[in-house]
Amino acid sequence: MSNVIKLHDSSTYNTIAIEEAPAEFPIPHEGCYYGVAGQFARAACLKSEADPIGVLVHLLTWTGAYFGNKAVVRLGDVEAPPRLFCVTASSAGGGKGTAAAPVRRLMHDYVNVQLRKLGLPLAQYRDGPMSSGEGLAWAVRDPADTEDEDGNPTDKGITDKRLMIVEEEFAAVLQAARREGNTVSAAIRRFWDSGNFSPLTKNNRVTVTDAHVCFVAHITYEELVKRLEQSEYVSALASRILWICVRRPKIVAIPESIPVPQMLHYADAIAKAIQFASDLPELSLSPAALQVWGDMAISLARVTAPMAERARVQVLRIACIFALLDCSEQVLPQHLQAAAHIWDYCLGSVAYIFEGDQNEDAAKILAALRKHGGLTTTQIRVNVFQQNIKSAVMNTLLKSLETQGRIRRKVRQRTDGRSGKPATVFELVNS
Repeated sequence: MSNVIKLHDSSTYNTIAIEEAPAEFPIPHEGCYYGVAGQFARAACLKSEADPIGVLVHLLTWTGAYFGNKAVVRLGDVEAPPRLFCVTASSAGGGKGTAAAPVRRLMHDYVNVQLRKLGLPLAQYRDGPMSSGEGLAWAVRDPADTEDEDGNPTDKGITDKRLMIVEEEFAAVLQAARREGNTVSAAIRRFWDSGNFSPLTKNNRVTVTDAHVCFVAHITYEELVKRLEQSEYVSALASRILWICVRRPKIVAIPESIPVPQMLHYADAIAKAIQFASDLPELSLSPAALQVWGDMAISLARVTAPMAERARVQVLRIACIFALLDCSEQVLPQHLQAAAHIWDYCLGSVAYIFEGDQNEDAAKILAALRKHGGLTTTQIRVNVFQQNIKSAVMNTLLKSLETQGRIRRKVRQRTDGRSGKPATVFELVNS
């Protein structure tokens, strides 16, 4: 999508078309790399081709999974557990797996060892695929509601419902979600919200309560734009995910891992944070953080970018993880600020990934409303899309733009003296 402005060269009178440049690849703010997580992300990339922001989101999500959902940030009736769903996107061979590798090594080979020494249980880990809601539910299921002859549940279920998933084929997840009857999209939404999921299946019924599922998934730009249909793009699923652009920042002929003494240092710090979280019932915002949050929350609420509907909760969740890594009972201003910088990077990633075909139809609607001041749905369908758009897709677009605060609807009473329903007109906000 490009906005073309025509200029006239006074000497030749030739029309010159100047096209709007595409969005730039996002650059993370230095403030993203806060604390032990930021230190590890930088160290892991010194002598490797990994992208520091990719390493960082893998580590934040993984440690969040280990923290569980007992130590949550409470702000009024809002709960923000340390639970993240992230998707890293890049070109083919762009470094998604390279970003995951040092974190996998840290958690499997070092943190797990430290946790065993401390007598702490390990969270579950799975490589995927997340092909169905029932499959996800089975990994964190409650005891069965049927009993054997001794009065015990026929299936004891899973006691520790902390689960970390690294899904290397998120395209397959999106493809599965399109199949009729598949519940993976619904499961992802429920696990992000509350950790409770009870699909109404006829056979092999599984119930899940209070689960703590986290994942990082990988996908290429091309697959993401192709698989994430317009209906999913504007749906509640997308706003529950942190979208992260990654790339290979440099070429390293002979990569080197973080030395063992450093790995032990990071593992000790993370294991102590996990132990701290296991004994902490909840976190609060410090008085200074509350002052920062007052302005930050208003700014986040006013953001009208795609997929930003849950900005405030996402920032609180990231801040919760930063606080727990610091073994802090309170979220401090620096935790909120680091989380906000990561959220800004996510917004930049969304703009970079989805500004093309996915945003083109929405941009057409906005341009038409800007020109005409207000249009009915029929006028939009006929004049903007020449009737080459399904009603359901167009209505979803309009609802998305409306919830983002970019357009509003008004009822226009009939002036022709005829009976019938008044017309619903959409117009730009602040137009």
